[in-house]
Amino acid sequence: MKHLFNLAEFTHSNCSIEYTDEHNILIKSEKEGGRIMLSGQKGKAGGTDWKKARYIVLDVVNLESWAMGISLEFWTYMNDSDKPDMKVTMGIVPGLKTRLSFPLEALNSQEMFLKRTPGKLKTVVKGNKVRVDEINRFGIGIFKWPSDQKLRLSNVYLTDVEPEYPLPDKILVDELGQPAYSDWPGKTHSVEEMTAYLTEEAKKPIPKGFFNDDWSRYGGWKNKKFEATGYFRTEHDGRRWWLVDPNGNAFFSSGLDCVRPGEAGYVEDIQKLFAWLPDKEGTYSEAWKIGEIYEGYDFFNFGVANLIRTFGSEWWNNWAKITKRRLLEWGFNTIGNWSSLDFIRYAKLPYVWPLKNFPTTQKKVFRDFPDVFSDEYTRNSAVFAEQLKAFEGDRYMIGYFLRNEPIWGFVDGLNIAEEVLENECELASKDALIMFLSERYGGDINNLNSSWNTDFDSFDDLKKPIRKATSLSAAAEEDLTDFSRIMIERYVKIPSEAVKKVDPYHLNLGMRYAYISSELLYSGCQHFDVFSINCYRLDPYSELERVGKATGMPVMIGEFHFGALDRGIMTNGLVAVNSQEDRAIAFRYYMENAASANHCVGAHYFIMNDQPALGRYDGENCQIGCIDVCQKPYEEFINSVILTNSRLYEVAEGLTEKTHIKTETVERNAI
Repeated sequence: MKHLFNLAEFTHSNCSIEYTDEHNILIKSEKEGGRIMLSGQKGKAGGTDWKKARYIVLDVVNLESWAMGISLEFWTYMNDSDKPDMKVTMGIVPGLKTRLSFPLEALNSQEMFLKRTPGKLKTVVKGNKVRVDEINRFGIGIFKWPSDQKLRLSNVYLTDVEPEYPLPDKILVDELGQPAYSDWPGKTHSVEEMTAYLTEEAKKPIPKGFFNDDWSRYGGWKNKKFEATGYFRTEHDGRRWWLVDPNGNAFFSSGLDCVRPGEAGYVEDIQKLFAWLPDKEGTYSEAWKIGEIYEGYDFFNFGVANLIRTFGSEWWNNWAKITKRRLLEWGFNTIGNWSSLDFIRYAKLPYVWPLKNFPTTQKKVFRDFPDVFSDEYTRNSAVFAEQLKAFEGDRYMIGYFLRNEPIWGFVDGLNIAEEVLENECELASKDALIMFLSERYGGDINNLNSSWNTDFDSFDDLKKPIRKATSLSAAAEEDLTDFSRIMIERYVKIPSEAVKKVDPYHLNLGMRYAYISSELLYSGCQHFDVFSINCYRLDPYSELERVGKATGMPVMIGEFHFGALDRGIMTNGLVAVNSQEDRAIAFRYYMENAASANHCVGAHYFIMNDQPALGRYDGENCQIGCIDVCQKPYEEFINSVILTNSRLYEVAEGLTEKTHIKTETVERNAI
């Protein structure tokens, strides 16, 4: 089936519409962000049966010079507010006619990040589950932006087959991996220019030790001493938390994530957009990642290719030498998450490590939340812990993160026990929930019925799927919240106990929660040594203090960044500013505010390299790096990094006042 919507039937807000015909319009969105919307009967908005379709499809042309963010928005008939039940955000490349599609099965919200299709950047599913037969409103929105934006929209339709994704012949990326359609200060204009620059960089010597004489071989602060244990640990000095290095020096972790030679970019089905891609075999084979990130998909790392162009077979050794020197000169004392283990071994600098393959179960409760009461979860946790044997006795390892940003944690106010009741699978967690409720209500189903406003014949009736159980009564919500706390505590406890059994010396740095979407995420924190969050804000101080006071623990920030559009890349990041000068100001303001928070023991910047011009595996393509794809540092930003890192210990100790100079953020544009 294929049902083409009449765009003249859509209403619009915060935008104006110019019609070519009923299937082709120009949207001029206002700064606040615009939206067009189609309404109708539930399950039949636009006069067709949505249950017969599998995809919603639209053709777009972004008429701006930056990656535009748009959204597909869905309301159910039970929602009469302006806020949709689900919002699917997508990034679209400028000037490229692109076909977008959204699989309607993704309305179940089990996946948050969808795979890419040709020409599309990142796709994020946000919000609650939506049943297609309950949809009565559908919207297409354009993100907020400091100026008006224009979008060409055509051919919006429902279909039962996935569409093809045609692209025009257009070069968007030059032979060095830079955007081909613009120029900017510091852009490299030829292979020869790049080669000359990197050759000179490789000649510079590596400094001995850290740049600051007051720092230990581990980057700890020799002016504040604690007991030495030979490994990194934590200590509260009566005023604030610290990490302590193996020699007993106070340690504040200033880290850099993704220390590796470049970032692999998605090239599958978009090869025509690149000015140059070499053969997969031969000289540049190490720059290709074929099926390593997604099975059957090709990725190419221009950062590696540029190093091979310059240094040939000695490319890695020269990159490692350049990079170790830079980290020492810049004052980073920690190699952050997702960095090259070969480089970590070479550099002999403190580091944190992301454990792989967090334990899961074949049957999930919701998204990536496993059946935590199953024996399978316990067995898989023991297997998961075995990987730490490879780090035995490593004094440079600060600790490990159990995982990064659990996807289930992105749903604000999620009640995971409610998801257990709605799940159709037989789950050990459902059996445990039923036992919990039976014990709470004295084994009498009538007591539960009275509290929940239900008419179950027995507790076994709870094995049948129940939708939105927290809405049954205040008591039902309270019961399910209490059991959610038990489930999350078990989610944390079982793998945490397993890793400590294998490795009692290194620090368990927690889950790197994307943000605290519910107070329930604090459950089980006593099994961590450090509570970790990723904190994308201009100022992290209040969030650090909130999390620290709620847990009573030291807190580490695993990720933050600032991006701008003044140096080529078309997307400006999760926290965006106007320029490289503003990135410099923002970095110092962020880090010194973090160091002044008494619970904070470190913060790690994301990332070393700019992201690929046309996006990594999920479509992110932000100008957020310390260096560009040709290995050139952003000097304004790096000068601020050096100054900031030289001040952090005195700021943390309260000897030096933190900076009060801050910049303004701007709207982020595509992720």
